Amino acid sequence: MSDWEQIAEYIHNAMQAVEQTHEAGRDLREKPNHTNFDAFRTRMDELHQRLTTLKSMLDHENIVFLDELADALSKAFGGKPAEYHHIEQYGEKIEP
Repeated sequence: MSDWEQIAEYIHNAMQAVEQTHEAGRDLREKPNHTNFDAFRTRMDELHQRLTTLKSMLDHENIVFLDELADALSKAFGGKPAEYHHIEQYGEKIEP
């Protein structure tokens, strides 16, 4: 999976997390109790994590592109992906 496909997947996952958080919020409004509050908090935490990861990827899209380009060139000339990447692959948080 390319880094751009990974970004698209992050966007999709964030959109799903928004929907799940919205549902949990509706449940909490309809029936305020500890269980629904905990479910809402869990969904909010998950949404925050997904949006933070997506923002990090988008903030560093030039690095993502360079890593993908390095992989393509390394595969073309050496037959395997580049050994070094500026970012961790597949979902790790990017640090500036």
